[in-house]
Amino acid sequence: MKKKKIGARFKDFIADLKANPDALKSALLSVLVPGLGQLRNKQKSKFALFFSVFMVMILVEIVTGGYFYMFSDLQMYPARPTDMFTEINFIRDYGGIFTKGMWGLITLGQIPIMSTYRGQLTSAFNKVLTWLSADNSMTLMGNGLIALMILFLFIGIWYFGVHDAYTTRKHQKHGEPVESGKQYFKRIWTDLFPYIILLPTLVMVMFFILLPFMFSFLLAFTNYTYRNNNLNFIVKWVGLENFSRIVTDPGWAGIFGNVILWTVIFAISASVTSYVLGMFQALIIESRYVKFKKFFRTILIVPWAIPSMVSLMVFRQAFQQDGLVNKFLLQSGLMDNASTFFNQIGLTGQAEGIISWLTVYANANLTKAVIVMVNLWLGAPYFMMLITGVLTTLPKDLYEAAAIDGANKLQSFTRITLPLILRATLPAIVMTFTFNFNNFGAIYFLTGGGPGIPNDLVPQSMLVMKGVPGATDILISWIYKLSFTADAQVFNMAAVYSIIIFVFIGSISVFNLSRAKTLWEDD
Repeated sequence: MKKKKIGARFKDFIADLKANPDALKSALLSVLVPGLGQLRNKQKSKFALFFSVFMVMILVEIVTGGYFYMFSDLQMYPARPTDMFTEINFIRDYGGIFTKGMWGLITLGQIPIMSTYRGQLTSAFNKVLTWLSADNSMTLMGNGLIALMILFLFIGIWYFGVHDAYTTRKHQKHGEPVESGKQYFKRIWTDLFPYIILLPTLVMVMFFILLPFMFSFLLAFTNYTYRNNNLNFIVKWVGLENFSRIVTDPGWAGIFGNVILWTVIFAISASVTSYVLGMFQALIIESRYVKFKKFFRTILIVPWAIPSMVSLMVFRQAFQQDGLVNKFLLQSGLMDNASTFFNQIGLTGQAEGIISWLTVYANANLTKAVIVMVNLWLGAPYFMMLITGVLTTLPKDLYEAAAIDGANKLQSFTRITLPLILRATLPAIVMTFTFNFNNFGAIYFLTGGGPGIPNDLVPQSMLVMKGVPGATDILISWIYKLSFTADAQVFNMAAVYSIIIFVFIGSISVFNLSRAKTLWEDD
């Protein structure tokens, strides 16, 4: 059965309203005051439910606001013409969690610290006269998001009550059976029981996942930086200005282009090389010519069992100027040959001498190659174990049939083994790519994003910011620098790049996994 289009459904909705004017009256009463429609329908238990929810919302608003002492307070502290702000903002000063929360989310505050307001000097926090506390935009945004989520929940219950009042009245007018209040609550309990059980989990998801996500998302549309926040705690909405900056500002656009290009190259190369090496190891271990398979499998899985941070820190020390790698090259007499070779293939800017693996900008390509190589140590064992498991499930009759048809080993591998392995591990490949795209640890613990870019190569518009990326910074590690580097803390731009990561990774993951699902369903 085909679904109706939105326009057709809307026409049916209008026609239904015209055909049931009496039911519409009950719905409108519930729109004005939740529960009144149920009261008109002579369903007192339902009225008690929806009206009590409405009253709880009102009481919470009153209790969390300053309505009780508002009038006496206004007489003692009126607005004065000599004040910096000559008008009183009643919602700001006395509003409860919902009214002040929405005001704060819309305005992000108006009165900064150390300003005269109602004849007084505002401070960071005032316990006695709460309205004398200066506005903090980030606090207002957080409180506003909490209020917004609670309001959405109330609006959902409100809509449910309006719909119930309309449908119940319609059934009553047409002489159709209408369930009693007891039957209604029993049905609601049965239908919503899974959601009731999951309610604590849903609340935690809202406050620990959804709320921080929404907060970070909204930061991208503000001018929130360390400098703004350090001055007066007031930030402003700037719309799409931050997004346009990464395209129109040559400094931001150039740096962003370099970072995103290296991020994609690293994610692809790290994923592909780990997968290929892991497959190679799995094929060798599962070969019938290899003895002591358990021993070799255990040895090869050890790198994956060691915490990645420990491995990265060990490799960082090994590739220092006086580290283990250079000592080995010097003692073996291979230093000059290695330096010359890396220079010839374009990885270093020096033709001879001790190699600087991680700290010299001229050797940035070599540093990137080292990162990809070290990632093999961390990623290949995972794919080795994954593909080893896949190889044990491949049907042997396919190989027997191929041998009868005259296929050699290479043809059996390319036509049978490889396609089956790829199909079984495609979701893992996609997830590995998304992980490497955000592989903060591989960059931070190995190179710290370095080597640093010389100032003469950094655009002038970027020099005023301390969070300039290094040569090996990927997008996520640059976001970390933008957020936590002292005197930088360009939180709004960090939020912009976080949104870009979310959109890019989400699109790639959904596209590839949907194709993998289609591949399975075609069989």
